[in-house]
Amino acid sequence: MGRALTVVIATLMLQVLWGSAFSSRRTNIVDLAEMDDNEYCHSCVKIDNICYNHTDLFELPAPFDENPVVKRMGIMKATNVLYYTFEPTFSDKEYSKVGFVLLNNPKYSGVISGWQSFNFGPFDINQKEKKVYLGGSDGIWTVNSTSHIPTFFGWKANHITNVVVKNYMYFTTSGHNGIIKYVGGHYAVQLVDIRINNFVLDIGHNIVYLNDTGLYISFRSKNLKDIRLSTERFIRDLTVDIKGAVYAWHVDGIYKVTVGNVLSQSTLKRVSNLAPDAMTFDQSNNIIYSIGKNLYKLTKVATGSCFGS
Repeated sequence: MGRALTVVIATLMLQVLWGSAFSSRRTNIVDLAEMDDNEYCHSCVKIDNICYNHTDLFELPAPFDENPVVKRMGIMKATNVLYYTFEPTFSDKEYSKVGFVLLNNPKYSGVISGWQSFNFGPFDINQKEKKVYLGGSDGIWTVNSTSHIPTFFGWKANHITNVVVKNYMYFTTSGHNGIIKYVGGHYAVQLVDIRINNFVLDIGHNIVYLNDTGLYISFRSKNLKDIRLSTERFIRDLTVDIKGAVYAWHVDGIYKVTVGNVLSQSTLKRVSNLAPDAMTFDQSNNIIYSIGKNLYKLTKVATGSCFGS
Protein backbone atom coordinates (compact mmCIF):
# COMPACT_ATOMS: atom_id res chain seq x y z
CA MET A 1 0.00 0.00 0.00
CA GLY A 2 3.03 2.23 0.22
CA ARG A 3 2.57 5.03 -2.32
CA ALA A 4 4.92 7.72 -3.49
CA LEU A 5 4.47 11.07 -1.81
CA THR A 6 3.48 12.66 -5.09
CA VAL A 7 0.59 10.25 -5.47
CA VAL A 8 -0.68 11.06 -1.99
CA ILE A 9 -0.40 14.81 -2.62
CA ALA A 10 -2.21 14.45 -5.93
CA THR A 11 -4.97 12.48 -4.23
CA LEU A 12 -5.41 15.12 -1.54
CA MET A 13 -5.50 17.87 -4.16
CA LEU A 14 -8.14 15.88 -6.03
CA GLN A 15 -10.28 15.67 -2.91
CA VAL A 16 -10.00 19.43 -2.41
CA LEU A 17 -11.16 19.98 -5.98
CA TRP A 18 -14.06 17.57 -5.49
CA GLY A 19 -14.97 19.23 -2.21
CA SER A 20 -15.11 22.70 -3.77
CA ALA A 21 -17.08 21.41 -6.71
CA PHE A 22 -19.67 19.60 -4.63
CA SER A 23 -19.96 22.29 -1.93
CA SER A 24 -21.37 24.77 -4.47
CA ARG A 25 -24.72 22.93 -4.35
CA ARG A 26 -26.33 20.77 -1.73
CA THR A 27 -27.51 17.97 -4.04
CA ASN A 28 -26.38 16.71 -7.41
CA ILE A 29 -29.51 15.52 -9.21
CA VAL A 30 -29.20 12.82 -11.85
CA ASP A 31 -32.21 11.21 -13.52
CA LEU A 32 -31.11 7.62 -13.12
CA ALA A 33 -34.04 6.26 -15.10
CA GLU A 34 -33.14 8.28 -18.20
CA MET A 35 -29.38 7.80 -18.07
CA ASP A 36 -27.98 5.86 -21.01
CA ASP A 37 -25.46 3.07 -20.42
CA ASN A 38 -22.79 5.05 -22.30
CA GLU A 39 -23.74 8.52 -21.07
CA TYR A 40 -20.99 10.35 -19.16
CA CYS A 41 -21.97 11.20 -15.58
CA HIS A 42 -20.31 14.49 -14.60
CA SER A 43 -21.34 14.27 -10.94
CA CYS A 44 -20.15 10.68 -10.54
CA VAL A 45 -17.00 9.04 -9.24
CA LYS A 46 -15.82 5.54 -10.08
CA ILE A 47 -15.24 2.93 -7.40
CA ASP A 48 -14.35 -0.66 -8.30
CA ASN A 49 -15.27 0.09 -11.95
CA ILE A 50 -18.78 1.22 -10.94
CA CYS A 51 -19.99 4.81 -11.33
CA TYR A 52 -21.66 6.41 -8.33
CA ASN A 53 -23.55 9.69 -8.33
CA HIS A 54 -22.08 11.94 -5.65
CA THR A 55 -24.52 13.76 -3.33
CA ASP A 56 -23.68 16.20 -0.54
CA LEU A 57 -26.13 15.28 2.25
CA PHE A 58 -25.58 17.51 5.30
CA GLU A 59 -23.22 18.31 8.15
CA LEU A 60 -23.27 15.86 11.03
CA PRO A 61 -24.78 17.71 14.02
CA ALA A 62 -22.57 16.38 16.83
CA PRO A 63 -20.70 18.68 19.27
CA PHE A 64 -17.33 18.11 17.61
CA ASP A 65 -13.90 19.25 18.74
CA GLU A 66 -12.16 22.00 16.74
CA ASN A 67 -11.00 19.46 14.15
CA PRO A 68 -14.04 17.24 13.49
CA VAL A 69 -13.21 13.54 13.38
CA VAL A 70 -15.65 10.70 12.65
CA LYS A 71 -14.08 7.29 13.16
CA ARG A 72 -16.87 4.79 12.52
CA MET A 73 -20.37 4.69 11.00
CA GLY A 74 -23.24 2.23 10.69
CA ILE A 75 -26.91 2.37 9.69
CA MET A 76 -29.88 0.71 11.39
CA LYS A 77 -31.76 -0.30 8.26
CA ALA A 78 -35.22 -0.56 9.84
CA THR A 79 -35.15 3.10 10.89
CA ASN A 80 -32.60 4.60 8.44
CA VAL A 81 -30.74 6.07 11.41
CA LEU A 82 -26.99 6.59 11.01
CA TYR A 83 -24.83 6.00 14.09
CA TYR A 84 -21.31 7.42 14.17
CA THR A 85 -18.35 7.62 16.55
CA PHE A 86 -16.81 11.06 17.06
CA GLU A 87 -14.42 12.99 19.26
CA PRO A 88 -16.31 15.58 21.36
CA THR A 89 -15.11 18.99 22.49
CA PHE A 90 -11.97 19.07 24.63
CA SER A 91 -13.96 20.21 27.68
CA ASP A 92 -16.19 17.12 27.55
CA LYS A 93 -15.60 14.57 30.30
CA GLU A 94 -15.63 11.80 27.68
CA TYR A 95 -13.02 11.39 24.95
CA SER A 96 -15.27 9.43 22.59
CA LYS A 97 -19.02 9.42 21.94
CA VAL A 98 -21.56 7.89 19.55
CA GLY A 99 -24.06 10.18 17.86
CA PHE A 100 -27.09 9.38 15.71
CA VAL A 101 -29.05 11.13 12.96
CA LEU A 102 -32.03 10.17 10.81
CA LEU A 103 -30.76 10.24 7.23
CA ASN A 104 -34.02 11.45 5.69
CA ASN A 105 -34.63 14.05 8.42
CA PRO A 106 -31.41 15.28 10.06
CA LYS A 107 -33.40 17.36 12.56
CA TYR A 108 -33.86 14.07 14.40
CA SER A 109 -30.43 13.62 15.94
CA GLY A 110 -28.65 13.28 19.24
CA VAL A 111 -25.82 11.76 21.23
CA ILE A 112 -26.01 8.54 23.25
CA SER A 113 -25.35 9.46 26.86
CA GLY A 114 -26.32 8.54 30.40
CA TRP A 115 -25.43 8.92 34.05
CA GLN A 116 -21.73 8.05 33.78
CA SER A 117 -18.73 8.33 31.45
CA PHE A 118 -19.08 5.58 28.84
CA ASN A 119 -16.51 6.69 26.24
CA PHE A 120 -18.44 4.75 23.60
CA GLY A 121 -16.41 4.17 20.44
CA PRO A 122 -16.67 0.75 18.77
CA PHE A 123 -20.18 -0.42 17.96
CA ASP A 124 -22.15 -2.67 15.66
CA ILE A 125 -25.82 -3.06 14.85
CA ASN A 126 -27.89 -6.22 15.20
CA GLN A 127 -30.35 -5.56 12.39
CA LYS A 128 -32.74 -8.36 13.43
CA GLU A 129 -32.95 -7.20 17.05
CA LYS A 130 -32.89 -3.50 16.07
CA LYS A 131 -30.21 -2.98 18.71
CA VAL A 132 -26.88 -1.18 18.73
CA TYR A 133 -24.14 -2.87 20.77
CA LEU A 134 -21.65 -0.30 22.04
CA GLY A 135 -18.21 -0.86 23.52
CA GLY A 136 -16.51 1.63 25.78
CA SER A 137 -14.44 2.02 28.91
CA ASP A 138 -16.93 0.11 31.08
CA GLY A 139 -18.05 -2.94 29.14
CA ILE A 140 -20.70 -3.48 26.46
CA TRP A 141 -24.02 -1.61 26.46
CA THR A 142 -27.03 -1.52 24.15
CA VAL A 143 -29.58 0.95 22.81
CA ASN A 144 -32.52 0.11 20.58
CA SER A 145 -34.63 1.62 17.81
CA THR A 146 -36.95 3.42 20.23
CA SER A 147 -34.66 4.42 23.10
CA HIS A 148 -31.13 5.79 23.17
CA ILE A 149 -30.67 5.35 26.91
CA PRO A 150 -27.86 2.79 27.39
CA THR A 151 -28.67 -0.57 28.98
CA PHE A 152 -25.83 -2.65 30.39
CA PHE A 153 -25.13 -5.91 28.52
CA GLY A 154 -21.92 -7.37 29.95
CA TRP A 155 -18.18 -7.31 30.72
CA LYS A 156 -18.35 -4.58 33.32
CA ALA A 157 -15.06 -2.78 34.02
CA ASN A 158 -13.52 -4.01 30.75
CA HIS A 159 -12.33 -1.57 28.10
CA ILE A 160 -13.94 -2.84 24.88
CA THR A 161 -11.94 -1.98 21.76
CA ASN A 162 -14.03 -3.64 19.00
CA VAL A 163 -17.57 -5.00 18.65
CA VAL A 164 -18.85 -7.05 15.68
CA VAL A 165 -22.29 -8.67 15.43
CA LYS A 166 -22.67 -11.42 12.81
CA ASN A 167 -25.02 -14.18 13.99
CA TYR A 168 -23.08 -14.03 17.26
CA MET A 169 -21.19 -11.29 19.05
CA TYR A 170 -17.42 -10.89 18.64
CA PHE A 171 -15.36 -8.36 20.55
CA THR A 172 -11.89 -7.45 21.77
CA THR A 173 -10.70 -5.92 25.02
CA SER A 174 -7.78 -3.69 25.88
CA GLY A 175 -4.71 -5.50 27.15
CA HIS A 176 -5.72 -8.93 25.87
CA ASN A 177 -4.95 -10.85 22.70
CA GLY A 178 -7.47 -12.55 20.46
CA ILE A 179 -11.14 -12.10 19.59
CA ILE A 180 -13.83 -13.20 22.03
CA LYS A 181 -16.83 -14.98 20.48
CA TYR A 182 -19.93 -14.84 22.70
CA VAL A 183 -22.63 -17.47 22.14
CA GLY A 184 -25.63 -17.86 24.46
CA GLY A 185 -23.85 -17.13 27.72
CA HIS A 186 -20.63 -18.89 26.74
CA TYR A 187 -17.54 -17.52 25.07
CA ALA A 188 -14.44 -18.75 23.30
CA VAL A 189 -11.30 -16.90 22.20
CA GLN A 190 -10.16 -16.99 18.57
CA LEU A 191 -6.73 -15.95 17.26
CA VAL A 192 -5.55 -16.29 20.85
CA ASP A 193 -1.92 -15.37 20.19
CA ILE A 194 -2.58 -12.26 18.09
CA ARG A 195 -3.00 -8.67 19.18
CA ILE A 196 -6.03 -7.28 17.29
CA ASN A 197 -6.43 -3.55 16.61
CA ASN A 198 -9.51 -3.83 14.40
CA PHE A 199 -11.49 -6.57 12.65
CA VAL A 200 -14.61 -7.47 10.63
CA LEU A 201 -16.13 -10.71 9.30
CA ASP A 202 -16.89 -11.24 5.62
CA ILE A 203 -19.72 -13.22 4.04
CA GLY A 204 -17.84 -16.49 4.58
CA HIS A 205 -17.15 -15.70 8.25
CA ASN A 206 -13.48 -15.20 7.46
CA ILE A 207 -11.91 -12.65 9.81
CA VAL A 208 -10.14 -9.65 8.28
CA TYR A 209 -8.07 -8.05 11.01
CA LEU A 210 -5.56 -5.27 11.49
CA ASN A 211 -2.64 -5.28 13.90
CA ASP A 212 0.73 -3.57 14.27
CA THR A 213 2.25 -5.57 11.39
CA GLY A 214 -0.45 -5.08 8.77
CA LEU A 215 -3.81 -6.29 7.47
CA TYR A 216 -4.56 -10.02 7.48
CA ILE A 217 -7.30 -12.48 6.62
CA SER A 218 -7.89 -15.50 8.84
CA PHE A 219 -9.92 -18.16 7.08
CA ARG A 220 -12.78 -20.05 8.64
CA SER A 221 -10.99 -23.26 7.74
CA LYS A 222 -8.51 -24.04 10.50
CA ASN A 223 -6.27 -25.83 8.01
CA LEU A 224 -5.16 -22.59 6.33
CA LYS A 225 -2.61 -20.11 7.57
CA ASP A 226 -3.51 -16.44 7.88
CA ILE A 227 -2.62 -14.38 4.80
CA ARG A 228 -1.11 -10.91 5.12
CA LEU A 229 -2.91 -8.65 2.65
CA SER A 230 -0.86 -5.54 3.35
CA THR A 231 1.99 -4.32 5.55
CA GLU A 232 0.20 -0.99 6.06
CA ARG A 233 -0.59 -0.42 9.76
CA PHE A 234 -2.36 2.92 9.54
CA ILE A 235 -5.57 1.86 7.83
CA ARG A 236 -8.33 4.16 9.03
CA ASP A 237 -11.06 1.55 9.38
CA LEU A 238 -12.80 -1.52 7.93
CA THR A 239 -16.39 -2.09 6.86
CA VAL A 240 -18.52 -4.71 5.13
CA ASP A 241 -21.08 -4.06 2.39
CA ILE A 242 -24.52 -5.67 2.08
CA LYS A 243 -23.06 -8.52 0.03
CA GLY A 244 -20.44 -9.31 2.68
CA ALA A 245 -17.41 -7.84 0.86
CA VAL A 246 -14.78 -6.15 3.05
CA TYR A 247 -13.46 -2.66 2.39
CA ALA A 248 -10.59 -0.77 4.00
CA TRP A 249 -9.54 2.83 3.53
CA HIS A 250 -6.39 4.84 3.94
CA VAL A 251 -5.06 8.31 3.14
CA ASP A 252 -4.56 7.26 -0.49
CA GLY A 253 -7.94 5.67 -1.19
CA ILE A 254 -10.47 2.87 -0.69
CA TYR A 255 -9.39 -0.76 -0.93
CA LYS A 256 -11.39 -3.97 -1.38
CA VAL A 257 -10.56 -7.43 -0.06
CA THR A 258 -11.10 -10.13 -2.70
CA VAL A 259 -11.19 -13.71 -1.45
CA GLY A 260 -9.64 -15.86 -4.18
CA ASN A 261 -10.96 -19.16 -5.47
CA VAL A 262 -7.68 -20.38 -4.08
CA LEU A 263 -7.96 -18.83 -0.63
CA SER A 264 -4.22 -18.32 -0.28
CA GLN A 265 -4.37 -16.00 -3.32
CA SER A 266 -6.76 -13.52 -1.68
CA THR A 267 -5.82 -9.89 -2.34
CA LEU A 268 -6.30 -6.28 -1.33
CA LYS A 269 -6.80 -3.90 -4.25
CA ARG A 270 -7.28 -0.14 -4.38
CA VAL A 271 -10.63 0.63 -6.04
CA SER A 272 -10.84 4.42 -5.59
CA ASN A 273 -8.71 7.49 -4.90
CA LEU A 274 -11.41 8.79 -2.55
CA ALA A 275 -10.16 8.78 1.05
CA PRO A 276 -13.02 9.08 3.57
CA ASP A 277 -12.67 9.49 7.31
CA ALA A 278 -15.49 6.99 7.89
CA MET A 279 -17.64 4.91 5.57
CA THR A 280 -20.58 2.50 5.57
CA PHE A 281 -23.29 1.10 3.27
CA ASP A 282 -27.04 1.69 3.35
CA GLN A 283 -29.77 -0.90 2.75
CA SER A 284 -29.42 -0.45 -1.03
CA ASN A 285 -25.64 -0.92 -0.85
CA ASN A 286 -25.02 2.76 -1.61
CA ILE A 287 -21.96 4.24 0.05
CA ILE A 288 -22.36 6.76 2.89
CA TYR A 289 -19.11 8.44 3.91
CA SER A 290 -17.77 11.44 5.78
CA ILE A 291 -14.88 13.86 5.52
CA GLY A 292 -14.66 16.07 8.59
CA LYS A 293 -18.26 16.66 9.67
CA ASN A 294 -19.59 16.62 6.11
CA LEU A 295 -21.69 13.62 5.10
CA TYR A 296 -21.94 12.36 1.51
CA LYS A 297 -23.78 9.65 -0.41
CA LEU A 298 -22.63 7.69 -3.45
CA THR A 299 -25.47 6.09 -5.42
CA LYS A 300 -24.82 3.52 -8.14
CA VAL A 301 -25.87 4.58 -11.66
CA ALA A 302 -26.34 2.65 -14.90
CA THR A 303 -23.56 4.25 -16.88
CA GLY A 304 -19.94 3.11 -16.72
CA SER A 305 -18.60 6.45 -17.95
CA CYS A 306 -17.48 8.82 -15.20
CA PHE A 307 -14.45 10.29 -13.46
CA GLY A 308 -11.94 7.78 -12.15
CA SER A 309 -9.69 5.02 -13.38
